[in-house]
Parts: sequence; C-alpha cells; structure tokens
Amino acid sequence: MEHITKNTKKRSFISRRWGTILGLIVIAIAVVSVLLSGPHEVEHDSLFAPPAAATIVVTNQVADTALHQTYVYQDVHLSFTRATLASKFSDDFKLHSKYVVRVYLDTTNTLKDAIGVDYVSLTSLILPNGTKVGGKLASINAAVYPGEKQSGYIDFPLNEKIDLTRIQIQFNNTVLA
Repeated sequence: MEHITKNTKKRSFISRRWGTILGLIVIAIAVVSVLLSGPHEVEHDSLFAPPAAATIVVTNQVADTALHQTYVYQDVHLSFTRATLASKFSDDFKLHSKYVVRVYLDTTNTLKDAIGVDYVSLTSLILPNGTKVGGKLASINAAVYPGEKQSGYIDFPLNEKIDLTRIQIQFNNTVLA
C-alpha cells in the first residue's frame, strides 16, 4: 500500500514578489556599473567612415629636424622625412625610456602584389657616437599594398639627449645618406 504524504512547502523569508523586485534591482545595478566602467569606443559621425585620427601630444619636445633619406626595398620606396626627439608621445604605450626619437616615413609599393615589410627589425638609428639603436614601435602597416601610399613612424628609445642633425638611418643593413 502506498503511503500518501502531504507536500510541505519551505517557507522563505521574503515573498516571491519581493524576491523578483530585489533580483531586478541587482541586475539593474550590475548593468549600470558595467556601462559606466567598461571600455568606451570612440564615437564618429558615420557608420562607414573611419574614426578621426587622434591628436598626438608631444611631451617635452627637445629637437625636430628634417630628413631627406630614401631607400628602395623590394620595389617599396621608403622616404624618411623627419625626426623628433621628445620625452614622450601620447600614443607611446610600449617604450619606457627617458627619451624617444620618432622617425617619420612615407612608403609606396610599385609592385602589382602586396608585400610585407618588418620596419622595426629592418630599421636602426645610428647615434652621433656610433651606437646603433633598434626600433621598438612602428605605426606604419607592415602590409604594403600595390600602388598604396602609407605614412607612419618608427620609435627608438634613448636614455640621453642627442643631436638629431648628426643621426643616421640604417635600413636593411644599409646606412642611408
């Protein structure tokens, strides 16, 4: 014979209605806190247009000089145009040195195919005392597409001020004149 038992409900401290309200309040607080503390995207005017370029702030600019050095690397024309020595650039996140030399360059690919150029490993800065410093950060895209012109920079970390008019650029083991 079956024994019939009466179901007993567990009694909670708060009613079902108050539990639902309390749960919604907790979720609302969590959503608001995520929205306020999460990463913020840069807003721009158009869905299809790229965002505007950020303004770069230079801290304690020491020197700036024009460079007129060119090189052709696997049919990619490189033109080193300017060098700036400063304590810091606002878009520098990797370099932790007293000074940074930022060398600006323009490139054009004359081939019919895309090519990859590792600017950081191929470019060195030769200081007035003969010391060679390798690049640490490049803003220019390593992929160079046919007929496309690019502009960017390569950063070189330094621990002392130098005379920018006496630096030399070395690209692909060739010292540029």
